[in-house]
Amino acid sequence: MLNNLRNETRQNREHLNDMIGRELTDKKDRLQRIEMILNEPQTTQAELERLTSDKNKLQRECQVLESKIQPEQANDKLAIYRSQAKAT
Repeated sequence: MLNNLRNETRQNREHLNDMIGRELTDKKDRLQRIEMILNEPQTTQAELERLTSDKNKLQRECQVLESKIQPEQANDKLAIYRSQAKAT
């Protein structure tokens, strides 16, 4: 009975060491990722505004292109087949 308790204690200790080791590794990896993010250059307000402006410009351009495509397809039931034929 004492041997069974010793074996069980040993197994529990090994299991605990494995769990703690994995958790430690995960936390170290997470810490490293956070440190990398913190070491990146900070985004300035001007850069955010420029990126927002670029995004809005691209959205407008996409809307213009979609508006050119949609009326053509609405009036022409064969537009899908024509566009496929042009692609090949």
